[in-house]
Amino acid sequence: MWFWRKRTKKKRLTSVGVSLTGVSANWEAVKTDRGRALEVLHRLEDHRMLYDVYESEIADRVVTSAERLRSYLSEQIPECETIELRSGLREIQAAVRQFLTGMSSNRARRNWSPFSNALRHLRRRVGTAVVEIMQTFDIPVDGDLARIIEAGRQADQ
Repeated sequence: MWFWRKRTKKKRLTSVGVSLTGVSANWEAVKTDRGRALEVLHRLEDHRMLYDVYESEIADRVVTSAERLRSYLSEQIPECETIELRSGLREIQAAVRQFLTGMSSNRARRNWSPFSNALRHLRRRVGTAVVEIMQTFDIPVDGDLARIIEAGRQADQ
């Protein structure tokens, strides 16, 4: 019985050689956009700022985490093959950038209300983008990341 498996890697021909003894080909395993989407969603789950209880978040740690996430997304976006994944990751990156802009002053970090509002807005935008990526690449999401998906779905309504 054959099972259809969604691919996360594909092979790319890197070189072909011809000699007196025959023909040789070299292949390289390359990550597909579905594989890259899985990796990014797994990485998002590692950032507690996206789903942890607001009261337990410390502003400076959240800002540091957001800066690391933005940097990671900057590395991943050029590697995307499809416009769907690229636009989803750009949306997440834009949400993180907007959050960081709002938190750029120490005064904003010390005041609870702007911080929690900015964090809520970040989670909503990231949740919406995650829902799009999930649906496009048929990726099930559970665990901690599923918490922000609800915020993203509520924002769409």
